[in-house]
Amino acid sequence: MHIPRVLKAGAALTGVVGVAGLAAYALSRRPYLREVAPGLRSPVLYLPMHLLADATFARVSRFFASIDFSRPMRHAVDVTEFSASFAGHAFSTRVLTPRGTAQGVADAGSRPVVVWTHGGGHLIGGPAMYDPQNARMAAELGAIVVAPRYHKSTQEPFPADHDECYAALRWVQEHGDKLGGDTSRIAVAGDSAGGGLAAGLVQRAFDEGHPVRALGLVYPMLDHRTTDKSGAVGQFIWTAGPNRGAWSMYLGDDHLDVDLPPYASPATRSDLFGLPPTWIGVGGIDLFCDESVAFAQALDAAGVDTTLDVWAGAYHGFDQIKPKAPQSRELIDALIDHLRRHL
Repeated sequence: MHIPRVLKAGAALTGVVGVAGLAAYALSRRPYLREVAPGLRSPVLYLPMHLLADATFARVSRFFASIDFSRPMRHAVDVTEFSASFAGHAFSTRVLTPRGTAQGVADAGSRPVVVWTHGGGHLIGGPAMYDPQNARMAAELGAIVVAPRYHKSTQEPFPADHDECYAALRWVQEHGDKLGGDTSRIAVAGDSAGGGLAAGLVQRAFDEGHPVRALGLVYPMLDHRTTDKSGAVGQFIWTAGPNRGAWSMYLGDDHLDVDLPPYASPATRSDLFGLPPTWIGVGGIDLFCDESVAFAQALDAAGVDTTLDVWAGAYHGFDQIKPKAPQSRELIDALIDHLRRHL
């Protein structure tokens, strides 16, 4: 039997199965793969992510926690980095500023600002990994994209990352003019765990009297109570086992049995009235599809201007795995359109 390279890499990564076992696992994926949209299929979907639910999960997460690979950008932006503090919380951030003037932006010295919180299960990643997407947002919106770094839960659990990102948001609200930004036109957006962070930041900003103009959530990690799903839902890239492990590392092993502090699990907030216009985009077979739909329904019931887009046959992170697929382009188009309307 021919074993694809990605399967061999998966065996080396996990260290807990042989190539034969991994091949058997790949065969077991075939019924679920039929539910993946044809343009989104990839050898990466054969990786046994469910195996990272044990001690291997913690080891791998710690290894990758500080990796932040920058990626090539096709849009003309200037990239800078700076560190500062706000209300006693230090933060560092990556800033992407478009060159020239975007259509509809008359004054390049007063640009809207998008605070982008990156994904990675609260465990891995960094803002530079999102350079292509953030550069596109900056160029097409004529906006400054501020993408904070934050400590991962393997280093410091909640509320460390929330406090760092909130300090960055509040700094932008008070001092964004130093970057050439319009402090009255600020939005927050993020994907996966960064989507959960973004939702919590916006809730806190509203509660403390510093609301933002818009919120954009890309397959957000919103609810610590998420469980296993049936069929192909939650079978690819980010599965129920790693999700449980990630929440436990972020909030503690007893997080299902205790009252959580505000903003830790944004879907549990009871009063959503007054939150800013919100767009949510998610795949139909993403582990987070149900919680995204439920959150959108709760926002709508609270009178929040809410848009929900669900892509059939799309899994978690599909825009990163297959960035040229039509669904991936539509996802980013929809996010940018939402931000443009409200900034």
